[in-house]
Amino acid sequence: MSAYAAAVTAEELALHGVPDSVRVNTIDNAGATILAAGSDEQRRRYCPGMAAGETVFSVLFTEPHAGSDLGGITTTAVPMGDSWRITGTKSWNARTSRAQFGICAARTQGHGDHSYAATGLFIVPLDHPRVQVEPIRTFNPEQFFSVRFDELVLPPDALVGKPGQGWSLVAEALGLERTGICFAGRARRWFDQLVAGLRARGELARAEDEHGLGRLDAEIRSSRLLAWRAVQGVVEGGLNAAAAAAAKWWTSELAQRVAWLAWELLGPAADRDAHFPDLALAAREAPGLTLAAGTSEIQLTTMATDLLDGGDPWEEQN
Repeated sequence: MSAYAAAVTAEELALHGVPDSVRVNTIDNAGATILAAGSDEQRRRYCPGMAAGETVFSVLFTEPHAGSDLGGITTTAVPMGDSWRITGTKSWNARTSRAQFGICAARTQGHGDHSYAATGLFIVPLDHPRVQVEPIRTFNPEQFFSVRFDELVLPPDALVGKPGQGWSLVAEALGLERTGICFAGRARRWFDQLVAGLRARGELARAEDEHGLGRLDAEIRSSRLLAWRAVQGVVEGGLNAAAAAAAKWWTSELAQRVAWLAWELLGPAADRDAHFPDLALAAREAPGLTLAAGTSEIQLTTMATDLLDGGDPWEEQN
């Protein structure tokens, strides 16, 4: 189905507080990549199970010293005749213990000197004896993992697309996530629960006077419009990097602000308040919102570069 259907799904899951990282990683990232650039055999092998919820993928892009800028990755994919040998470590990947496969970004040797041009994407089995998966202790409500490849040898059909095509495929796969639709949904859910909690305590009027809740509500409404405009850009092929960065930056920063405000006004005891069952979860998830799918700093750099070059982030779409 289209990106519109995927966006509706993402928004509804966020509005109802359903964890969605497994779906995002499997469908929006790995699945979209295999559909776009995978071989017919790869599509037949993986996509039906992914659609049925039986095959789960982890996204293995980030490394201990390479986050939003994948030009800095050091995991290598060395050709060995018709095979590939993968060596390196990936970190901060979510729900990996539930996944059977990963979509892994690695430096391919001999395919261009530029760091981005030398990136390839590979389908890796996570139950192989040369793959070590370990949990990372974090504040985030979802478990993160580290994945280490110890000279893992892959068959030639593990490569998705062509060697050196990885960066463009990653950018395309992250397109829907960077519309901000799921972040805008979180902001709305958390704000509505905040208002309900304040009203039950008889503190809504005071909070409105001191914190401008009406203005915050307007920001949330506008952020949803911004996110859906970005979705339209994805569908019509007119969403450039700066426009996606603007949507992701604004919606994730806004959702984080809502979570912090709720914690400030309702306090830690509110996690036992039926009016705001998500408060403790929101407070733990909020720090990662401005990191996931690219940090706010990376998004601002993308926007600034485009604007300083005289571009209009929405020019292609308009």
